[in-house]
Amino acid sequence: MATSIRLGPLTPQSDFLEEHPSSPTSPEDIDDVFDSGPHHAEPHPDTIRPVWKRELHLLLEHPTSSPSAFLFHVCITTLILVSALVTTLETVPAFHAISGSVWFGLETSMVALFTIEYLARCIAWSYSWSSFLKWFGSFFGILDLLAILPYYIEIALQQDTSTLFRFSILRTFRLLRVFRPFRYSSTLLLTIEVMFLSFRRSQHALLALSFFVMMVVIVFSTLLYFIERGSWDETLGTFINSDGDPSQFASIPAAAWFVIVTITTVGYGEITPRSFPGRLITIPLLVFGLLLIALPSFVLGREFSIVWNEMSNGEMPPTTPYLLPQSPNHLMRRRRTPISSPHASAIDMVPRDLTNRKLAQNQTELSAQIAALSTIVERQGAMLRALLEREGVGVDITEVVGKDKNSAGPSGLGRRTNGTS
Repeated sequence: MATSIRLGPLTPQSDFLEEHPSSPTSPEDIDDVFDSGPHHAEPHPDTIRPVWKRELHLLLEHPTSSPSAFLFHVCITTLILVSALVTTLETVPAFHAISGSVWFGLETSMVALFTIEYLARCIAWSYSWSSFLKWFGSFFGILDLLAILPYYIEIALQQDTSTLFRFSILRTFRLLRVFRPFRYSSTLLLTIEVMFLSFRRSQHALLALSFFVMMVVIVFSTLLYFIERGSWDETLGTFINSDGDPSQFASIPAAAWFVIVTITTVGYGEITPRSFPGRLITIPLLVFGLLLIALPSFVLGREFSIVWNEMSNGEMPPTTPYLLPQSPNHLMRRRRTPISSPHASAIDMVPRDLTNRKLAQNQTELSAQIAALSTIVERQGAMLRALLEREGVGVDITEVVGKDKNSAGPSGLGRRTNGTS
């Protein structure tokens, strides 16, 4: 009589650390780095009504939508650079001889153009109140307003606000307009996001290094203070050195400044130890300064290379002729689409990053699962032996297990066994 023994499948729980960086459960998920912002929440331009407002929106916000939109952004970018150049040259003493009316005329003409552009953007984003409020409260919306606001404050107050500190802070915002054209550069946004991710993924190493640096500063500044402070002078009310001059290490914060300048290899030279013990203590600081620069550079450089490869490997052209990716997150979402090549998968296309800590934890988990698998196999072997003995089949279970040990666990033990009744 033929006896078929059916064994239950092995379904151990896997607690391995995620290797694939694009996993939704991975703590390094690219989509969690930056908030999508109002641009990702805006509807498709084809849904904007009326038609003229849609055309205005495409002209102002999507440089690749048409040749006229591209030309407009070239002109605006040029105007921004000219405005920044004029603002810079206005502070050079050699140009102070130029009449103030010339600078005022240049500023008035450029502010007028920027005002027209700002009002046009307000109209372009007014297809719904929610979209207008999101744009108005966005970084670039506030930046555009602050760029033209100081001029109108000057007109209202009838005075030059460049000499007033509280208004000169606002005037500096017009220089920040030079960063606005880069919002349409996916390469620059990709670089910024990679830098942010590199810092975030290196935060533990950098925090440990910062703590070590803080300990070094505290210990060495305290030692240098007690060695180099000299003797107290009641008349001057400060410490003086052996030459009778006020000591440069009159307090621990002053010594800490010397330690920080030394370990960062800046070395201004205005504070120097004079005694032999003080110079001897400074030698470890000089050596530590080299490590202080090398270690963070290595850690950040490694993480930057890994994250850059992960993000740049999935770069694809825009899916529509007029929608430009506002963030490298857009590239990452498209990279996660299935790859049609039969020889490559999405996992193979992305370099894996397993640190020694992850490897050690995965090895521990693998050992635990092997032990659990061995226990299950022994239990099912005992069940198999009992069933064979009940059927009167004299088969050595060790022989069966020995023949099937190279098979995938229960699949080798679950084959059909022929016996006699």
